[in-house]
Amino acid sequence: MQTLTTMDLRKNLGHILDMVAETNESVTISRANKPLAVILSISEYEEKVQNKNRGQRLEALSGAMDTWRERNRTATKLVDVVKAVRESRDSR
Repeated sequence: MQTLTTMDLRKNLGHILDMVAETNESVTISRANKPLAVILSISEYEEKVQNKNRGQRLEALSGAMDTWRERNRTATKLVDVVKAVRESRDSR
């Protein structure tokens, strides 16, 4: 991982963005020898950030679906799911 100062970033932003996109190498931005931020390629961002959050979101959604199902069990008990799906498709 390469480290650059904020001044280097200002002077060479376009070149740095191209380098990150082409090499998938992260760049740390620092000021007064203290790291402030990291520039990641979009593929690395998706892999590390979005996929991590995806599992948490799916788990929360699954819990919400289970709660809804329990709360509406009596109302949905008599629904023929296959028939409802067919009717929904036919109405399109």
